[in-house]
Amino acid sequence: MAKLIFSDIDGTLINTDLKVTPKTRDAIRRQIIKGNVFVPVSARMPKAIMTAAGQITNGCPMIAYNGALVLDEMGKPLNSQFMTAKTAAEICQYAEDKNSGSAWNVYSGYNWYCSKNKSSLVEDEEKIVAVKAIPVSIDQIKKLKGVHKVLLMGKPKVLDQMKADLTPKYPNLYLVKSAPHLLEIMVQGVSKGKGVETLAKEFNVKLQDCWGFGDNYNDEAMLDVVGHPALMGNAPEDLKKKIGTVTADNNHDGIADALEKM
Repeated sequence: MAKLIFSDIDGTLINTDLKVTPKTRDAIRRQIIKGNVFVPVSARMPKAIMTAAGQITNGCPMIAYNGALVLDEMGKPLNSQFMTAKTAAEICQYAEDKNSGSAWNVYSGYNWYCSKNKSSLVEDEEKIVAVKAIPVSIDQIKKLKGVHKVLLMGKPKVLDQMKADLTPKYPNLYLVKSAPHLLEIMVQGVSKGKGVETLAKEFNVKLQDCWGFGDNYNDEAMLDVVGHPALMGNAPEDLKKKIGTVTADNNHDGIADALEKM
């Protein structure tokens, strides 16, 4: 019976040099050869997911935008949930009005948009994911058909304040930090856990036959639903206590170590 292996990317699948280590790559490839299915799960856009997953395989199902977009191995959408362009534009305007050195990013389908005066924070992200953002005005954001995700980048304390400001104002949105300097915003009901459930159903695999690897708070919903959750050694301490199963960190082949015990 096939198993599904779900893995977060940043801080989990790739090391601090943004590479899948040879040991982790080979461990996942061995699982694929056995007939198991590897599924990258990320806050990233599809193209940026393949920057990492492409180091292992040429094609795979994926969960993008923290679960707002779920694609099968042929790239067909199995689930797509988005906020209105108007809401996304309001959040971008709020971030600009704050004038706190933060940067907004809007993701719609396969495209990534940023402010016309591209922030160095955005340029840093471009280097990490090997994808270029498209500079646009907020008026152009308003014309999009729908938005899968808004990402705010900035100082951790500034983002904590933004999260506190925006949460009561947009009760239909889900705000979660994927890193101290990154605040992800999607519609309520979107989570990596829901994405996992969608793909498990598609492949007719029981959740108890699913493995999940993550390193941060936006991975919690995924780790809660799979039968075999594992947290990386570089994860926050409070999360380690909650999840229980901890493997080595992302620089020391944590995924490979856990898969070898499979």
